[in-house]
Amino acid sequence: MQHPKKGIDQRLRAAADLVLRTLADKEAPLVADVGCDHGYLTAYLLRQRPDLSVIASDISGPSLAKARLLLDPGIYGSRVKFREADGLSALEDGEKPDCVVMAGMGGRLILDMLQKGRQKLGGALLVLQANTDVPLLRSGLSGMGLQIREEAYAEVKGRQYVIFLCEEGERRELSAEESLLGAQQEAGMSEGRRRYLTGLLAKRRQEQRLACVKRTPKSLEKTAEIAAEIEMISEELGMKDCTVSDIRELVGRLAPYETAEEWDNVGLLVGRRMAPVRAALIALDLTPEVIREAKELGCAAIITHHPLMFHAVQRITDETREGELILQLAASGLSHIAAHTNLDRAPGGVNDTLIAAAGVHDVRGEGFIRVGDLEREMRFGELCERIRETLGAQIRTYGSPDKPVHVLGCCSGAGGSDYREAMELGADCFLTGEIRQHEALDAVFDGCPVIEAGHYETERPVCAALRDALQKEADALQYKMTFFCSGVDPFERG
Repeated sequence: MQHPKKGIDQRLRAAADLVLRTLADKEAPLVADVGCDHGYLTAYLLRQRPDLSVIASDISGPSLAKARLLLDPGIYGSRVKFREADGLSALEDGEKPDCVVMAGMGGRLILDMLQKGRQKLGGALLVLQANTDVPLLRSGLSGMGLQIREEAYAEVKGRQYVIFLCEEGERRELSAEESLLGAQQEAGMSEGRRRYLTGLLAKRRQEQRLACVKRTPKSLEKTAEIAAEIEMISEELGMKDCTVSDIRELVGRLAPYETAEEWDNVGLLVGRRMAPVRAALIALDLTPEVIREAKELGCAAIITHHPLMFHAVQRITDETREGELILQLAASGLSHIAAHTNLDRAPGGVNDTLIAAAGVHDVRGEGFIRVGDLEREMRFGELCERIRETLGAQIRTYGSPDKPVHVLGCCSGAGGSDYREAMELGADCFLTGEIRQHEALDAVFDGCPVIEAGHYETERPVCAALRDALQKEADALQYKMTFFCSGVDPFERG
């Protein structure tokens, strides 16, 4: 058996350094590395302190065998004792380690081990690092009378970790905020803690988005619980309040309103500019179901691609679709922002997102047209199948399925009339949402087969892209904002 060639990462390094700093004044200290896995932390400790010895234990025989390979007796002699055991049962009667380390396991498992073997600790300091259930671990430790004396932080491959140094203390019930955030232990905020909380914020947002997908009572309750945690983290980070006007400006940064067509209607269409907002919902179209979804998610603003009030409106009543929507927005205190043709043509906007979804390279074009090279020559029918699967669309095709194609052009929505502009950029096939009969006939005659994938389907991918771009902008400005993607199909097709 060969031991994997891997050094200690920053997570284990932070835990080990906490152990060494804590035991700096101890002579010939004894450490118990419970759940030592392959032995990296143990090896690091032994190298740093020639007088230190370790009990290296793991419930897994194969893992312990790899630790034995790493911790060569010819180098470390009797300074390390190996025990195949479950948790603190690895400690024999009379053994009194100065420090016990549990790193790289779940918070629930750590608590279970401590509850079962608490009597074996004998007042030893604890260095604990949980990969999951950190708030639960904080509250559980405090409930057992184990006080967190210090928290250290580490980052590995973009993931943030927190490591606890614990000692005997008084039993105390933590608040939800204390369990989530821990106690600030210094004036100001360290960079490590800031990175940890920023990573926790991103993780909670992702969990919230996943929780709200089904929109069941239970999932919506979970969404609200996470929203409360997001508020706590944002407050701890000192993030700023956000208004509808701020959101309008963020959208305009990504898709400048002045680039919209003259006939278009973009920007803040309904709402109070200075109304506070913590969350916003992004959708293609405004519908009663989207308004209901926004309210369920606690959103104060809705950002859509297609705007209301294309034409002059002289009265707002429930006799028209738009009138009813405006009345619902007003009654709910919701604001409505639209980014239409400005988002169609924006970098990273509707057409950039669509051509990227098609899996091409060397993308070029401006305005509403994008063109990109396929990775290889393929039959038109093969490309159609790829687009159908990628967009989840019921497509219509115009042209021979056996025609070889190399370069795809696209214009989302009702872009069928623009196929010639795509051909001028080298396209020999064209993807759009809608195309008229005579335009399709002309395109086939000109040697450019067409995929008609649906107005909604060709524009839908931009919602997630806009959500992520707006979240990035809001985070950079330290706004207390969360953006959601609508899960509503305006035509209720499921």
